[in-house]
Amino acid sequence: MKPPMTTENAKYSRRAILKRLGIGAGFLPLLSTGWSRGATAATGYPLRFIGITWTDGICPPDFYPTGAAGPLSAPLPFSLTPLAQWSSKLLLMRSATKQTSPIDINVMIDLGAPYGGHFTYPALFTGAVSSPNGTDEVPTVTATAPSIDQMIADNLASRAGLANTQLNVGCRPYGSSTSWRSGGIKNTSQTDPYKLFTSLFGMTDMTATQVSALHARRKSVLDFVGGELTNFSKNLGTDDKVKVQSHLDSIRALEAQLQSSGMSTPVCTPPSITPTGLNFNAITNYPAHVTFMADLVAAAVICGKARAVTMDLIDNGGGNSLTFPWLNIPSPDFHAIAHQGSTNYDQKSVIDQWFYQQCVAEVVSKLAAAQEGNGTVLDNTVILVANDMNEGAGHYVGNIPYLLIGGGGGFLKTGRLVTFPKQVPNNYLLTSILHAMGMTDMTGVGDPKYAGDIDAQLTT
Repeated sequence: MKPPMTTENAKYSRRAILKRLGIGAGFLPLLSTGWSRGATAATGYPLRFIGITWTDGICPPDFYPTGAAGPLSAPLPFSLTPLAQWSSKLLLMRSATKQTSPIDINVMIDLGAPYGGHFTYPALFTGAVSSPNGTDEVPTVTATAPSIDQMIADNLASRAGLANTQLNVGCRPYGSSTSWRSGGIKNTSQTDPYKLFTSLFGMTDMTATQVSALHARRKSVLDFVGGELTNFSKNLGTDDKVKVQSHLDSIRALEAQLQSSGMSTPVCTPPSITPTGLNFNAITNYPAHVTFMADLVAAAVICGKARAVTMDLIDNGGGNSLTFPWLNIPSPDFHAIAHQGSTNYDQKSVIDQWFYQQCVAEVVSKLAAAQEGNGTVLDNTVILVANDMNEGAGHYVGNIPYLLIGGGGGFLKTGRLVTFPKQVPNNYLLTSILHAMGMTDMTGVGDPKYAGDIDAQLTT
């Protein structure tokens, strides 16, 4: 969270120092361009978060690897086979004693709704909810805190001066949302890929010559401000020098990024969203809908147009009426198949695998192909794949099958299965994701009684 502005630290705020140097406030954005704490990886490249969610749980035998903790071995479980090419970028979490997830949504259980899986979207990324009647049959569960995508975007705005870094999209959310601006206020998803394309890429980008000229102007200003700050700090005491040094560090990080950006930033190519004019209320167009949104999310992240993203693929109610004729599963609908539990894992696993292929692998492939320095955009991204329940027949809100993909700028140690000796609240996972995003001062997310993290398990 942003620290309070006291009289002492206000004296050495970016704005105050620029004023004392005789430099106008117009230079302020150049000290707030995203390369400060909580905005970049150790390599200096931007950190990004993407949350991808759908409903009706998973089929545990086709999702969790067997065996002991350690490096992932081929083949991956059936549902995850579309990600085999990027297995070194996966981080799977499993109980040490059984084929289930170690992550519980404790705040839903606290409501008296242990089987309220179809109402958990508000809790998946917030870790804090309320319900008027506190039962698993009341579809009025509301988040009482912001979701982590909102927290990341707010952090980028307050600490790095970056606005409009958040993107919330959906394919059939029907009012459901995993993204919440604050308690009681959810963020609305854009569900029309044509409109999303226009909002993201409707303006003409600068030419290479214009970009080079902009970099040169910014570097000239940074050289001047850096020199003035160095001279200014010579007359300060030790404590004050430390405060000014933090501004110098931000300038030097930005200079390094500008020097490397000409040859190492990823190529920004808007995706092809064709054909046009599709009716996305038609089930037959659902595959195109998902692919379009996946491609737009990937492009938005690669092109620097979004840093905190959520993508809700189905409503929290179970995907009623959604069938999969392209998988030779024309009936029953997704919700009904999930309710059949283990008696119909054959069809349910095929559908689960399709989601990983059509959406998750689509995003991952694009980020993994976008070179960024000695790594890729995927290496500097955290993708969190989530579901609203553990398995479709029971609607249980414990053992939630979260999956992590991407390196988080080197924070996550991927390519392995991590096992947990006991269950932990999803709040711990959410806090660790914020740590991966550079927000290391966060001690908890959501309900304060579940403050804590699982950094040790995810990083070593």
